[in-house]
Parts: sequence; C-alpha cells; structure tokens
Amino acid sequence: MHPLGDAMQHLQLLARMGKHLGADLVEAFEAGKISPEDWAEMITSCRGCDAPEHCRAWLDSQERAEGEVQTDLPPSYCCNAARLLKLRDGDTS
Repeated sequence: MHPLGDAMQHLQLLARMGKHLGADLVEAFEAGKISPEDWAEMITSCRGCDAPEHCRAWLDSQERAEGEVQTDLPPSYCCNAARLLKLRDGDTS
C-alpha cells in the first residue's frame, strides 16, 4: 500500500469529478445529503487511489471535449464512482 496522496489535490480531483458527473458535493453537503464523515471518507478514499495522474488526465480530456462526445460515467478506477453517481441521481441511501 502506498502513502496517501495530498489532501488538497485529491479534494480538487474529487470536486472536479463530481462537477463533471453532475454531483455537486458542496450542495449535497449543505443539504445534508452527505455528512462530514461521508465527505472525509470520500476524500480519504480518493487519497488512497494509485491513479490520480490518470484521473487528472481523464478530467482534462473531458473538459477539452466541450461540445464533443463526453461521458457521464466516471472512469472504472474511480474509488468514489458509486457514491458520486448516487448523489447525481438523488439516491442518498
């Protein structure tokens, strides 16, 4: 197991992924859809990922693809994929 990545960098990646997928994490937090513990767990999970450079590159490519074919699904290696999709789809269970 590798050491956890930088918290701020992974917070930014998580926020970017949420935004790309249509899951507004700040709004979800403020609305009580995710707790402080949920938020911390998502960031810690992201920090444990061994592919942050792939995530960053994937997000960059999606942002450059404005008006072109983009995907509304996260990459398969995203540790928070299921949670982000549930938030986007309004499922808070």
